[in-house]
Amino acid sequence: MTEPSRRAFPWVAAFVAALLFGPGLIDVARLSAWQWKLDRRLRALDTEHATLTALSERLRHDDVFIEGEIRSTFKVAKPDELVVPLAATAEE
Repeated sequence: MTEPSRRAFPWVAAFVAALLFGPGLIDVARLSAWQWKLDRRLRALDTEHATLTALSERLRHDDVFIEGEIRSTFKVAKPDELVVPLAATAEE
């Protein structure tokens, strides 16, 4: 084979393969892209699940964490406790 025909051979082979297996190749490419998106979403959901599981365990077993959440969420103080606001927060 001459040099130009050697360079053209992969392109010709790819063209013939695309003609013979085109619809299947398109489906494979589409499904591969879909699988990649689903894998990425699964990783995000796994991370979120781990975070929520850790929070759930803390809410079940950590009394100090529960008290802190109640105090910060509902702005609750113990009886006879003075609360001194140190700085204005963005929430208020």
